[in-house]
Amino acid sequence: MKNSKIRPLVILLAVMLFLLASSCNTQFSFNSTQNDKELDPLKENQFYALNVASNKFYIVTAEELYENDTCVIWAEEGSGITPEEAEIIANEYDTKIRPRTVDNFGKDGILEFANWLAGRNDDKLTILLLDIQDGYDPPENSSFVAGYFFANDFYPKGPHRNNVGRVTFYSNSRDMIYIDTNPGLDSDKVPREDVYATFAHELQHLINFATSVLQGRGYMDTWVDEGLSSQAEYFYLEKNPAVKCQWFSEDPIKTIEKGNNFFVWDNHKNEPMAILDEYATVYLFFRWLYLQADEQQQKRIFYDIITSEYSDYEAVTSAAESINSDWEDWETLLRTWFAANYAPANHDYGYKGDTYLQGIVKVKPIGNISISLYPGEGVYSFNSNSFNHLPTGNIRYAGIDANSSTIDISAPPYAGTVLLTFNANSNNRENSETGYLTGVNSSPSNARSIAGETQTWQFTGPYILDARDVLGRNQETGPPFVFLRPNMIKAEN
Repeated sequence: MKNSKIRPLVILLAVMLFLLASSCNTQFSFNSTQNDKELDPLKENQFYALNVASNKFYIVTAEELYENDTCVIWAEEGSGITPEEAEIIANEYDTKIRPRTVDNFGKDGILEFANWLAGRNDDKLTILLLDIQDGYDPPENSSFVAGYFFANDFYPKGPHRNNVGRVTFYSNSRDMIYIDTNPGLDSDKVPREDVYATFAHELQHLINFATSVLQGRGYMDTWVDEGLSSQAEYFYLEKNPAVKCQWFSEDPIKTIEKGNNFFVWDNHKNEPMAILDEYATVYLFFRWLYLQADEQQQKRIFYDIITSEYSDYEAVTSAAESINSDWEDWETLLRTWFAANYAPANHDYGYKGDTYLQGIVKVKPIGNISISLYPGEGVYSFNSNSFNHLPTGNIRYAGIDANSSTIDISAPPYAGTVLLTFNANSNNRENSETGYLTGVNSSPSNARSIAGETQTWQFTGPYILDARDVLGRNQETGPPFVFLRPNMIKAEN
């Protein structure tokens, strides 16, 4: 039996989870906006879907277009998707998306386990092709949700209420992934490989959820879950996603140079496109970690993270320790990645073996005297022998020279062509702190080539965002979307 490693463990687990789900809704905290009226029960060819723009649920009528041993594909009525197109998508799932994602983030049987959790018992992932209601309306709004995974679909079908009787979400009671048709599957607007990469991205989220249930562990921090999904895109594409890398290199809205990155996810809401910084930086961080590993470590680095007992940065540092014992410490790991972004071709700590990233990863030192940095954020300034600030609070300093194998953290003034100033706080829920820079505006003669002011990449969209990011910005229609966190039952290994 293909899922023999997991299936004997899950029958009782699945039953108990659903008893919890149906009887203990009061323990959950849901923040979805209440619909104007309760939705009707579903007919056989209908699904509940989430309007990401309004944070409300609605009903989609769909047609089953294709079914095989691993998936069943439905398409929203009027989508124009043909059975032949559905078969092509299913074939891509079977031959590339599914095996590449499972091989790197799960183990044999994890998707069958997810299917059991959803009460389906047919080993088939449901794929719904629909026009995700996400507010996509170019040129005013060029961002869209190319696909999503909704963990609450693992609950029994229908509406679910909180302790005061309010419907907080609707479940399709399926292990399923939603794929966008407009503009997602419109090949004139979005490359088809980007949609398939998004499919892999969302499949990792599903595997992550199923693993969390199996491990008896809560949800991973957003940045860890998104970082793993960014690598699922790489494994599907078998190349670096160009837009993410170019976004980092060009920094078109100049927020990365001021420190914005993935660790405090979506904290620069005053700059709507800054969320793309998070996707770019989290991709580069996890890709860099993978490149630093040897061949044997690469085979399990992301699996070790996804199956960690931890759900925050410690899931990453615990796995990174196998690459470098010093990287058990978050501060050291973070500092080394920052150094790699200044010196990507450095043979000791750079983007080893990836000539594309070595040529495109660039950072820009800024001439500030001081700057406010959230946990995990870091900035660069051209070094100065007169710099004399000592670490205070969680603010740390380091000198970086592209040609040196060491990063100077001894004492000011730090040796190197640039000074790194960063917030080493491992608690990404805490406030920002003030760090100091050299204030030097010009490059020393021996500094490496730095990204200039002239952009060479045209960013015109459409921009793919995660559903929870779009929901989190719609403050006028409701608070951010919150995935359920059931009491989880630990299965035996």
